[in-house]
Amino acid sequence: MNAATLLVTRRCGQACAFCARVNAASIDPPFAALVEQLDQAAAGGAKALTLTGGEPLLRSDLLALVAHAASLGIGSITLETNGTLLTDAVARALRAAGLTATRISVATTSPEVHAAQVSPRSTPRHVFRGLVAALDAGLEVTVRLPIARGLPPAAARVAGLRSALPRLSRFELAPIGAGERTVKPGTALPFAEVAAELDEAARAAREHGATLTPSTEHPLIACLHPVTEPAVRRLFEHALRHHEAAPNTAAPECAACALATRCPVSAAQLQSAGVSAAVRPVPVPDATPFVRPGKSAGSRLHVKRAADVEAFFHVNYEYGVEVSEPTSRLGIIYRCNQVCTFCELADMNVELAPEKVRAAIAQSRARGSTRLIITGGEPTLSPHLLDYVAEARAQGFSQIELQTNAVLLDKPGLAQALRDAGLTSAQVSLHGPDGALSDALTAAPGTHRRTLGGIDHLLAAGVRVLLNHLVFKDVCHLLGDFVALAETRWGAHRDRLTLQFHSPRNEFPTRAEALRHVPRYSEYAGPLRAAIDRARTFGFAVHDLGDPTGIPSLCVLGADPTYLGPLLAQQPRFHQWEQDWLTRVPACATCDAAKVCMGVPKHYVALHGDAEFSPLTLAPRPLEGTP
Repeated sequence: MNAATLLVTRRCGQACAFCARVNAASIDPPFAALVEQLDQAAAGGAKALTLTGGEPLLRSDLLALVAHAASLGIGSITLETNGTLLTDAVARALRAAGLTATRISVATTSPEVHAAQVSPRSTPRHVFRGLVAALDAGLEVTVRLPIARGLPPAAARVAGLRSALPRLSRFELAPIGAGERTVKPGTALPFAEVAAELDEAARAAREHGATLTPSTEHPLIACLHPVTEPAVRRLFEHALRHHEAAPNTAAPECAACALATRCPVSAAQLQSAGVSAAVRPVPVPDATPFVRPGKSAGSRLHVKRAADVEAFFHVNYEYGVEVSEPTSRLGIIYRCNQVCTFCELADMNVELAPEKVRAAIAQSRARGSTRLIITGGEPTLSPHLLDYVAEARAQGFSQIELQTNAVLLDKPGLAQALRDAGLTSAQVSLHGPDGALSDALTAAPGTHRRTLGGIDHLLAAGVRVLLNHLVFKDVCHLLGDFVALAETRWGAHRDRLTLQFHSPRNEFPTRAEALRHVPRYSEYAGPLRAAIDRARTFGFAVHDLGDPTGIPSLCVLGADPTYLGPLLAQQPRFHQWEQDWLTRVPACATCDAAKVCMGVPKHYVALHGDAEFSPLTLAPRPLEGTP
């Protein structure tokens, strides 16, 4: 969305020790000048506006500014305020004029700390009055949490505010890090202390059901903030994704950094903080947790918000052809304990209400589904998973499948409990035999080892397992070793273990990064055929080479009926909403397999082009009954 920010005053009724915005002696911009800026912003296509200061509510003509912005068609108007002047009457009047949201700063809930760090002329009670007034007026409220020396931990404020005002769920973290200007010397925090605060805030938000976003005013620097929480790395992503510029030159080391075009730190800030010597280039594998994947060339639904989940979490599969097992898919939680570089659902933190999940299970069974796929996010993070599996079995589902990374299933007893509740199968993501390479792709060190343990427990419990291996450049040379791992570790369970190879979708943030990870089909066609041969030699089944999210282009396998035989005898199997992922290239026009091939993924053509595709010429098939 095209957004604009309008600074309407530098005056403020408070004197926060950590703020450098305020200038009590400044003169406010004239109303006419602000109106002219609004007109220019609207003419430039602005659809969102933030009114900021100082304290904007000190302007007597603020209501008229809001009304003028609304009259220009700016539909999203946010007021940044300390909340102390926001009474019920003022909030209602602003809402009526066109204001849609507020961002209210809460530095502390302690009267003593407020007097020392914010202002002796107001108290936290005045801020609370403003929060309630904004909520009662129907405004969307985000609580801005400054993080600075002398203030209570952001985590404590998240917990306290969620408890005192449960209607508050959005929080913006504004860390005052080393090198930033402040009114009171010594207020800014070292980067390590900021990182610890961010991690604690993320844990508190997860515990209390709050949503965190970063302040764009205060840069987060990936190489200097040693954060550990995946949710905090997503805060960095939010800032980094929206900052794309020429490579950063704040320090010599920035030239070799994978985040150089996105990092907003300046040389002056590094020098002021005295940390120029601490800067280290971030290599590509370490950069992936900070820069999340963007939407690919296809039109796959990109789930980002809780509202999107309502239209996405429950799907009754309609293939358009008869299927032996009518199937429904149910996402119960959109949060994950891995931060995969290639998954566009990893940004989320949404769990479906249990009553909605149970209603979806009942609805799917009523329409005739006998197979239920429980997915996410990572469904083992839901405390209700066992209950949902048991509910599905009680409703009469004969096949209950769990799509998981199996990390948490390494805990003794959980896989068996799921089996006892009714789980019949699991699709487990396992991206190769090499732990270091896999952990780099999932940005979650140590989880490859735990996934192997989870698979051990599933198979031991009698659950059928499908291993889902995405084929990246990083691991495509190890496809044979992947099959060997399956034989060595799980050969005794070959009767209930299936291998599946998938081509990754292009969901990387930049074309350059996608080219580093997504191989051409021709690069791994040979190793793929060899891996299939090896799997069959060991007695493993190989599943779904013709799946739209798998290896949909049949010419990847060549014209050899050893690989194409089963695929040539069936109609393409995909859902209506998956058709948008696929296209045809010129080679398809004269291909003998065109009627049974799904085509070529749009994201693949956008990345690699269509030069490597060639039509297949298949041997005539004998007529039925011919000797």
